[in-house]
Amino acid sequence: MSSGVEALRKLAAIGYRARLEGESIRLRYEGAITPNLGQVRPLLALVKEQKAEVIDYLARKLQAQPQEHVTCFECAYFRPAVGSPNPTQAWGHCLKRNKGRYGVAKACAAVLY
Repeated sequence: MSSGVEALRKLAAIGYRARLEGESIRLRYEGAITPNLGQVRPLLALVKEQKAEVIDYLARKLQAQPQEHVTCFECAYFRPAVGSPNPTQAWGHCLKRNKGRYGVAKACAAVLY
C-alpha cells in the first residue's frame, strides 16, 4: 500500500471523509473536536504527493462497495462520538436515520457521499 493511501486511512481515523470529484480528491473534516494540524498537515502532503495512487484507491473502493460490507463509519452521515479512542468502532450518531449507531454497523442504502 502506498504512503498516500496509508495517510488517507490515517486521516479517516482522525475524522476526515474523502470523495472523488473527477480527478480531484475532496477531503472534509467531520469530527467533533478540532484536529491537530501538526499531525494533519504531513498526512495531507502525502495524499497530495501520491495523488494518482490515492485516486486509484478511492475509485477501486467505490467500485467494490456493492460487494463489500460498508460500515456506518465510512458513511458521510455518521458522526463518531467526541473523544472516542477508536472512532471507527465507537458509538456515534447517524444524521440520515437520526439515531445512534456503532461505527462498525452495516451502513444503510443511503451510504457514502
